[in-house]
Amino acid sequence: MGRGRRDKVHLTVEQREKLEQISRNGYAPAKKTLHARILLMCDEGEQGTRKWTDEEIAQALQVHRNTVGRIRQRFLLKGEKPALVD
Repeated sequence: MGRGRRDKVHLTVEQREKLEQISRNGYAPAKKTLHARILLMCDEGEQGTRKWTDEEIAQALQVHRNTVGRIRQRFLLKGEKPALVD
């Protein structure tokens, strides 16, 4: 619907595996798990399973659309660790 997103997340295989492990292990804090799931759903690289919109991700994970955008921006500007912690 409309313009494409300029700030696309392209995860490497290693990043994707690490985020999948965080989202599945059950021992990480809930916030870190949520952020990992958001980044996995934002992935538009070769390993990405589906192209999700911010609205779809927000609805699926029961967060606000702005939260999805904020996590994506933090990942793109500061890297993986800051995106998972804050």
